[in-house]
Amino acid sequence: MAHGTAALDCAITPWEDLVATGEELLGVLDDERDALLGRDPALLERTVARKLALLGFVEEILKAHAAAPRGPDVDAPLRARANAVLEEAVRRNELNARIAAQREVGIRKALDVLTGRHAAPSLYGPAGRSATARGGQAIGVA
Repeated sequence: MAHGTAALDCAITPWEDLVATGEELLGVLDDERDALLGRDPALLERTVARKLALLGFVEEILKAHAAAPRGPDVDAPLRARANAVLEEAVRRNELNARIAAQREVGIRKALDVLTGRHAAPSLYGPAGRSATARGGQAIGVA
């Protein structure tokens, strides 16, 4: 399927186009998850660019469909399939967001250890004053 033009082929209903694009998006979201889990920033960057392009195309389809005149709903089963595919895409995207957030927390903790900054609250010293540890640690300690 070629994306990139706002004009929709009259032989394909918006719902068919939406299902096909949504299914392609599901594959891209799986690739994004693999890139996140594999810690591959180059692949992640390419995958996110593909995801954003597909989301833009989904938006074009929905805008074109919303502007089209309404007739009898002969595409109800196809519309239901499009809704199911897009709901699954939302679920996978949310999963990827959780994975990315977990990775970010891990990276921040590692950086805190290496740089000597701590996200934990200050500790009380023997004199009753709060103090934070200063100085980095060897990577083996992290």
